[in-house]
Amino acid sequence: MSVVEWARSRGLSVTGVLGLRVVENGDLIGYDILDVTSGQRFAIARLRETSNDSDRFVFGKLIYTFSTIGFQRANEILTCSAENMDCRTLVFIDEFGRLEKNGLGLYPGAIKVADKLTEGGVAVFTCRTDLVEVVEKLLKGRARSVSRYAASEVDTLRAEVTQLFDHSSEL
Repeated sequence: MSVVEWARSRGLSVTGVLGLRVVENGDLIGYDILDVTSGQRFAIARLRETSNDSDRFVFGKLIYTFSTIGFQRANEILTCSAENMDCRTLVFIDEFGRLEKNGLGLYPGAIKVADKLTEGGVAVFTCRTDLVEVVEKLLKGRARSVSRYAASEVDTLRAEVTQLFDHSSEL
């Protein structure tokens, strides 16, 4: 059972965005975004050589082009998630990467979610290990607590999320 399904089975409002790999003929060619609420999927990144859409932009030496329209949509989802957050909301921001570190990509929506954490709810930010400190700095003074987990520690994450929501219902 995925973390999303697990959280929903416990009566939580689950929202946000998840990055999904796009594989063609066995090769990774990019990433899509999954809107956790609606289940809709849309393009966000494609290898430079496989994409020539006019709404795409490049960032530094990264091998992908990025969809301006896709990021607008993802940020709308995260903004809506922030606006509707309450003490029973779990929001996913996947993934906070190099673009976000530079104020691009999912950053506008991620900061709105982070700002709402002072009022309750839980956010799960995924990132590469070299960006953990960046995410922790973003959350400082906003989140009630911040915990680090490796991808292999899903059961530990589930246990802490359960504990956080159990505690919030006592408040």
